[in-house]
Amino acid sequence: MDASKKPSPQITYFIDESGNTGDLITAGNKLEFGNQPYFGLGCIGVTDVDGFEKKVINLKNKHNIKSNDLKSTKIYKNKPKFILDLIKLIANDKIPFFVELVEKKFFIATNISFYLVWPPYFNIDDHEASNNMRNFFAQLITKNSPDDVFNTYFKACIERTKESLMAAFQALLDFGHSQPTDPIYQGFVKCVNESIDDFELIIKEEKSVEGAVKRFLPLPDTGKKGKEYWILPNYSSLTNLYARINHAHKGKVANIHLIHDEQAQYDEILDLAKKATEMLRNAREISPIANYNFLEQASLTFSKSEDNIGIQAADVLIGFLVRYAQEILCAKTDPVEELKEAFRIMAEAENFEKGYGVNYVWSHNEIVLPD
Repeated sequence: MDASKKPSPQITYFIDESGNTGDLITAGNKLEFGNQPYFGLGCIGVTDVDGFEKKVINLKNKHNIKSNDLKSTKIYKNKPKFILDLIKLIANDKIPFFVELVEKKFFIATNISFYLVWPPYFNIDDHEASNNMRNFFAQLITKNSPDDVFNTYFKACIERTKESLMAAFQALLDFGHSQPTDPIYQGFVKCVNESIDDFELIIKEEKSVEGAVKRFLPLPDTGKKGKEYWILPNYSSLTNLYARINHAHKGKVANIHLIHDEQAQYDEILDLAKKATEMLRNAREISPIANYNFLEQASLTFSKSEDNIGIQAADVLIGFLVRYAQEILCAKTDPVEELKEAFRIMAEAENFEKGYGVNYVWSHNEIVLPD
């Protein structure tokens, strides 16, 4: 079919990220994350691209923004009124938006909980109950564990040896034994010891130490030039974002075009993540606002932000949310009134039925044992 005769996309989703993306095992010994503890990936869905671009250009002129490429870093500090007007535009025009806002430390802790505390082997509990316990232990690790728990896990991911894996298990046991009279910590220690027993059993079954080690650690994703990445929040964030779009459009995504900000290091990995998600069949419900059963596939391309106003607008939205969270939760400062108003308007524009809004992937203020 002639490309010129193909139907135009029903809706275009512009995707961008904020918060120093990359492999989280490079967080540093003190888990500093380059002073960016949160990561955000999000998108806005536009049906009339030309009309939307004109409105954003008008806002740039209104707020005397001369740069061709909107950058949320400078705009958050210097142009909060522009952010407010952009959020108003998204809300007033009922533009669908999906955001994954990730606490990096919690994201790593969920990995640790899944692979080392409550791995999916020899587990007879139902899926939901298991995930609830994994999430609970991930919060416990995030809030209370020493950095050594994370650093030994990073080392195990890189070295992939029995010795390094057992060191990661031992760091978890040391953490659990730090509160010997607390029943929660006692349960934590019991789970870790059961995981160690599972590991030893799998060694005997597979007759391979190397094979058993791999089953208790995440498989790395391979990027360009063969570089390996172990814990990429943008990978799972993109797949969940895509599943949320699939849910919102009731599985009808064939005429949807996803345009992601150009990713020199990760574009191949992200494209493979999308394709892997589409191959899932009869997937369990992970979230009431995400559908991982894909009957159709959207298209995905990558574009430079300086050439794409839609991506720039997405960058401002995501950058605003990441910096707003860091300002309140980390810096303990009060955002200016325009940003508070922008956050309020954005929250009111969320639509739970369709899944529009922000998915907060982070630990709770209080650690509550699931029922």
